[in-house]
Amino acid sequence: MHRTTRIKITELNPHLMCALCGGYFIDATTIVECLHSFCKTCIVRYLETNKYCPMSVGTWGALQVEGSDKTLQDIVYKLVPGLFKDEMKRRRDFYAAYPMAEVPNGSNEDRGEVSEQDKGNLTDDEIVSLSIEFYEGSREEKKGTVENGDLEKEKKNGVRFLRCPAAMTVMHLAKFLRNKMDVPSKYKVEVLYEDEPLKEYYTLMDIAYIY
Repeated sequence: MHRTTRIKITELNPHLMCALCGGYFIDATTIVECLHSFCKTCIVRYLETNKYCPMSVGTWGALQVEGSDKTLQDIVYKLVPGLFKDEMKRRRDFYAAYPMAEVPNGSNEDRGEVSEQDKGNLTDDEIVSLSIEFYEGSREEKKGTVENGDLEKEKKNGVRFLRCPAAMTVMHLAKFLRNKMDVPSKYKVEVLYEDEPLKEYYTLMDIAYIY
């Protein structure tokens, strides 16, 4: 079973922030030759008067700026709470103030008209739907001892559904289940995904992103 470590967002900042503006990447763009990344507007403006990467030691020839680094940008939006929502609002406000301005690619996201739900991002106060059932050994063990039809019937009867805030932790979920199910204090309540025990500090948002 793989080990997980909880780290602070500040430890990841060097990989998520633009060296030119000092803020989190917006429209992250990567230079092909050295793979350094910057905000698109920052690096385009910089290269109007410079021909070298601001982070590279030595010199490069004419730099080729790769298209938007969508993977990196999606990671930044997922790791930094509220960044996507704030950026979409900033874009909507801009195009409301300058209705004649040309939208770069004409996409809804460029106009700021994509919600966090549409983007697939969760917010702390968003409600998450989940199903839970009592754990009775691994799925492989159950397959070997229970006929498929009986297994489906057992699962159907034992499943319960909950709606909880995305910021709810596994520890709080376990406490809720203990109280709801009247589990004696001598027993430990553990929450698993598939056959893997979940860390108490995981939030439902963490679980959604990890699995």
